[in-house]
Amino acid sequence: MYFGGDVYSSVDPFATALGTKDGKVSFIGSDEAALALEPDAINLDGDFLTPGFVHAGLVLGEGAPDGQRLLDFGFTHAHILGTAAAVEDFRANAPSELAIIEYPEIGTSATAASDLIDDRASIAAADFLALHDMPETALYIRVESNPRLGEVLDRVREHAALAQRSGYRLLLDFSVDEEFVPPLGYSGIAITLDPAQAQPLAQLLSAGAQVSWTDSQDSPWATVRSAVVGENGIGARAAFNAATRFAHRAAGNPDGGVLAPGAEADYVRWQVDRLVVQVADARVAAWSTDPRSGTPGLPELSSDVALPTRVSLGDDA
Repeated sequence: MYFGGDVYSSVDPFATALGTKDGKVSFIGSDEAALALEPDAINLDGDFLTPGFVHAGLVLGEGAPDGQRLLDFGFTHAHILGTAAAVEDFRANAPSELAIIEYPEIGTSATAASDLIDDRASIAAADFLALHDMPETALYIRVESNPRLGEVLDRVREHAALAQRSGYRLLLDFSVDEEFVPPLGYSGIAITLDPAQAQPLAQLLSAGAQVSWTDSQDSPWATVRSAVVGENGIGARAAFNAATRFAHRAAGNPDGGVLAPGAEADYVRWQVDRLVVQVADARVAAWSTDPRSGTPGLPELSSDVALPTRVSLGDDA
């Protein structure tokens, strides 16, 4: 049981305490209630508890962070793409506290595709377009440009029901042109991109696109900040959700990434300057500390404010 801090939870936007039991969240609420349940509860000393971040599109290779580094940043989950050997090596060397979802690469081999029923795999866009049969598996397609995205969306549209049922995903490693916002919105396919690149984020969310983040920065909070600032910035809450619960949803886990009774006890403790409610605005970042909003606060993400510092993970708090 923890008390004396702030807990990011939609079930109680004013929660200051959290309890866990058998790997699940057992309590969200006030300090008084927490101490009545557990007089020896751990004092958070004003720190902030959030769901763990998800790196939703880590491409293995030179320069990619290892599992320990991800944990140090505050990630508790990683969706990894790479050769079968690279995926196996990453898992073998990653700390047990990091939950990993693997998307090993396949090519255009019909045998390879047919062997992946009820499994996961990643594939380059060119190889995907060359496939004769669409595999009924959670396929993560790496797309490298807007012209290629148009081709992939055309192919997916021909098999929309299969793609949605199987859990196809798109990793978009470029700045997406606005012309692709509507088809991405109605495709029903989850997309993962880097908000540090110029992206039509507000338009994508308005179109109903399922968005999560891949991270090119040394802090997931820096990635959230990238999604908030700029002409097409989105609200901090939406950006944070894309880094947590929406990333879980993209991998077929709609219940992950939240702190609520009965949920997985997947949380990180942070040191923060202060919590605010931020609304995206094209002209200026609008901040509010008014508790009447009923919205859980998040760390202030202005460029002149220090990003949160990770203190510990889960029950190490």
